[in-house]
Amino acid sequence: MGVDWPQVKRKLECPKDEDAKYDNTAWCNRDLIPIPPDRRTYGIWSYVGYWTVSGSNISAWSTGSTLLAFGLSPQQAIGVVILGGVLTGCLAVACGWMGANHHIGFTVSSRFSWGMRGSYFPVLLRVFVACMWFGIQAFWGGQATRVCIGAIIPGFAHMKNYFSASSHLETKDFIGLLIWMAAFIPGILIRPEKLQIPFVVCFFLFCGCCLGLLIWSVSQAGGAGSLFQMPSTTPNVGWAFMFGITSILGAWGAGTLGQSDWTRYAKTRHAPTPSQLLASPLTIAITAIIGIIVTSASRDILGGEVIWNPIFLLAAIQEYYQSSSGVRAGVFFAALGLVASQFSISVVLNSVSCGMDMAGLWPRYINIRRGAYIMAIIGIAIQPWQLLTTAAKFLAVLSGFGVFLAPAT
Repeated sequence: MGVDWPQVKRKLECPKDEDAKYDNTAWCNRDLIPIPPDRRTYGIWSYVGYWTVSGSNISAWSTGSTLLAFGLSPQQAIGVVILGGVLTGCLAVACGWMGANHHIGFTVSSRFSWGMRGSYFPVLLRVFVACMWFGIQAFWGGQATRVCIGAIIPGFAHMKNYFSASSHLETKDFIGLLIWMAAFIPGILIRPEKLQIPFVVCFFLFCGCCLGLLIWSVSQAGGAGSLFQMPSTTPNVGWAFMFGITSILGAWGAGTLGQSDWTRYAKTRHAPTPSQLLASPLTIAITAIIGIIVTSASRDILGGEVIWNPIFLLAAIQEYYQSSSGVRAGVFFAALGLVASQFSISVVLNSVSCGMDMAGLWPRYINIRRGAYIMAIIGIAIQPWQLLTTAAKFLAVLSGFGVFLAPAT
């Protein structure tokens, strides 16, 4: 008995709404059509939630504090993140205009700039960047999960490594990544118009982590730390300053370039603008400044080492206090905030936007949800842990994203 291939193809097509006024074609499906009024659920506060999640995360923290390891002084690093945050907000307004006015995403709006076939180029470019960025975010999420487990089971933090040193991946990190991915995959099932409540929960968990680390570091060090009294060590301040700004624009480049993917859900035309101009630069700058202060103060507490990643900092704090019960409880809840932050940022800036881009490549068979699953596979396959071995390499990766995305923007 032969296979009914036309029937198989029909079953593999993307699902449609019951009262659909569209069809799955080479150019269209449910996730590419202009958003109908009943799906426009985002008001002003929804976009504030969006940008607090997008701006308050490990990326913002690490970008600011990594500038210290790169040789800038704390004051110069703060100037970089403030200017970078303002520029990000302005770009978000410009790139989100099409979605707020016409309720179409980046994938569709690219077609009248690049042509129907030519639009595949910017879409593929953003798919590439989103997959790489998701891999980095997922790896950080796995490491935060590892720290969470290590706070409950101290022996897990000292688990024997069965991987080679050249892999830059330890067994405990791999286990954390598997657990984080197992929890993340179901999150893809949540439709974009229903994400407001998860935004709020993740934001408050991450804020608790940031404030806890800030209070601990400043109180124990008696201030912002001696690093604030030291001059920059980079041989070329101007170049390092511009490199830092490029890194910030690269880190949020995919999000700002694809703002229409989210502004198309706006209830009113101007609902996204206040958060783009205010919440965006404020959350990026405040998170990065907290990261800089904590990195500087913790350097005095923990023996002179600049720990620019909050995940590594939490692990170092647990070791410094010899895994006492009180410290382990604090590390657990702080790491839980980092885990939640990675969930939200991976959904907001990666899975939804990348899924929509992939839907634009093959609308008949790929929608946001299916595209997000493909992105998750590719993001892990690129081995992001190889990109994050040093502060200089981390900044080079972020600025490299900007090199690709800036001309497209």
